Amino acid sequence: MNLLNRNTASVNTYTERIVQFGEGNFLRAFANWMIHEMNKQAGFDAGVVAVQPINQGLIKMLNDQDGLYTLYLNGIKNGEAISE
Repeated sequence: MNLLNRNTASVNTYTERIVQFGEGNFLRAFANWMIHEMNKQAGFDAGVVAVQPINQGLIKMLNDQDGLYTLYLNGIKNGEAISE
């Protein structure tokens, strides 16, 4: 598996406008995905700064990946099964 960071992936940089308390899967897969979609579709220009509320959080791992992570979406869209 290849490393994921800004040297290995071509990504946009956004203005840090949102402070997020917590860095867990739900926030990253739901709330941050919606922010990503607003950036893509509406030019929202908002980056997220995550604050780790507990000692054993994920901030070091996310920082090692320059804040990048992979999200897989599986479900039904317009009556068809999708996997993105």
